[in-house]
Amino acid sequence: MSKKSEEWLFSEDKGCFVERAKRLEWLISKAPPAKIWTFPGGWLGKQLFEEARHCFVYGQFLATGVLGFAYVERTLSAEFYGAGRNDMQRATSEILLREAYEEGLLNEEELKAFDKARRLRNVMVHFRKPLHRKSPEFRAIESECDPYTIIEDDAKHILEVAFRLLARNAVG
Repeated sequence: MSKKSEEWLFSEDKGCFVERAKRLEWLISKAPPAKIWTFPGGWLGKQLFEEARHCFVYGQFLATGVLGFAYVERTLSAEFYGAGRNDMQRATSEILLREAYEEGLLNEEELKAFDKARRLRNVMVHFRKPLHRKSPEFRAIESECDPYTIIEDDAKHILEVAFRLLARNAVG
């Protein structure tokens, strides 16, 4: 590694270490206690979950939201597949959530939280006209804070939903 690359990394680490540590503490506080976490979505589901967590710690909140909700979709699809529901393999997230509620996999409160996560993710990945009322920029203006705080809060919500699914598949 070149000296310049090394210096950049050390500088970057030093400059954001405290904030990263705070985000890691938040993650630890939300993680379901268990000896083993299982992942119905297989290795790729586990990677989606792990990468979402790493992105969160490093302040990459858009990536956290996208990867975190991809974990949710993959896990629900895998749970349906494991129960013999082959028709849900390529279902939209809206259909997955509705079916999960109808099958008793989600209660009404969870359905609302998961659907909110879906809508937050959708704003991250699907174009909206500038200053659309659901956009982070508009919400930041409305709440008199910066968009970065808005997307951090959105990422936290999506991770909390992911942790709910993880808790159902925790052993011990």
